[in-house]
Amino acid sequence: MKKEYILHLVLCFSLFFISGCWDSKELNERAIWLASGYDSAKNNGVEISGQIVIPSNMQTQGGTGGEKGFFTISAKGKNPSDCLDNIQLKLPRELFAGQRRVIILGEQFARRGLKKMLDANQRSPEVSLRTDIFVIKGATAKEALSLTNPLEKPPATAALSIHEKSGGRGNTTYLNFMTAANSDGLRSTMPVLEFSSSQNGNKAGKVGSANPPLLRIAGVAIFDQNLKMRGLLNMEENKHMLWVMGILKKYTISIAKKDSNASLQLNRISSKIKPHISHHNQIKFIVTLKGEGTLTENNSNLDVQYHNNLKQREKEFETYAQKQVQQTIKKVQNEYGLDIFGFGEVIHRKKPKMWKSLKNEWDKKFSEAKIIVKADVKITDIGMNGTSLMYKESEVKK
Repeated sequence: MKKEYILHLVLCFSLFFISGCWDSKELNERAIWLASGYDSAKNNGVEISGQIVIPSNMQTQGGTGGEKGFFTISAKGKNPSDCLDNIQLKLPRELFAGQRRVIILGEQFARRGLKKMLDANQRSPEVSLRTDIFVIKGATAKEALSLTNPLEKPPATAALSIHEKSGGRGNTTYLNFMTAANSDGLRSTMPVLEFSSSQNGNKAGKVGSANPPLLRIAGVAIFDQNLKMRGLLNMEENKHMLWVMGILKKYTISIAKKDSNASLQLNRISSKIKPHISHHNQIKFIVTLKGEGTLTENNSNLDVQYHNNLKQREKEFETYAQKQVQQTIKKVQNEYGLDIFGFGEVIHRKKPKMWKSLKNEWDKKFSEAKIIVKADVKITDIGMNGTSLMYKESEVKK
């Protein structure tokens, strides 16, 4: 009885701490901040832009009466904290960044370096690590945050959705960037956005036109150990990097010959990296890429319903993938000398004692390493038809 009395007393006493609201701020007293933008300003300053929801205009896709469901606000300052204080002076509600999903960095700002920005973000208790972060190519973050998107409300989520649909890292990008920034065997990367362009190379037309201004994924930005942007890889090279790292979610391989072409959509993708280090510290890696998927096009006279023909097509996809990924790795070694693939982390995990003697000069060691790429591709589904409709039955190889 004494134990039960003590238990009831503890439960009753705890009600004083769990009853009522957790936060005294009501929703209508807050300005909900969904996306952040960072740009360079004069005198080594920074300009921060934010996309903020207008709740009364979020009932319809474009807002009621043709009005937007969001607005963009910005301010300049000596550092991010100074900018946010200046932004708050313009808002009748308290700024709340707990729902922020996207960060966009102007290319000039990214090339200048991100340490100050990351420090301010890490110290904010409201900011979630599950955030997508991008560099906007050849433009400012302020411009990117001012765009609408006809399919998403609010438009800040459009960049996140596009990234996920492309097979990228999605809302773990910021966390992955921070992890790499604190690693000796992996350099940081960040997906790149750009404005969709018309045929004449200019930015796309006005909203409501046949070619409205939109954002699209354009590749990946490479950062050095000081978190300064060093260069860009295109979209295909970005996917090659993610495949080597083992975090690519989907990928379509397309091969074209003089009289035929074919496409394979991979949906089960993985990779394995095996290091080999000699007594003279000569470093070699064997990268084995694996993928399984559906044959979405086969515009040739090769009937893949037959086993030998299917194996021949698989071999063509393997050869193509192997060559392309090998070229991307070689490009990064020669042009940047930065290990964005995580080869150093593989040595760190598998040969920790040897890693101690390599980590201080790893970028140099990586650029000199011999890296061999192999591919193992399987066609698990040939679709509804085995033979292309372009060819007669008599022309089909067996």
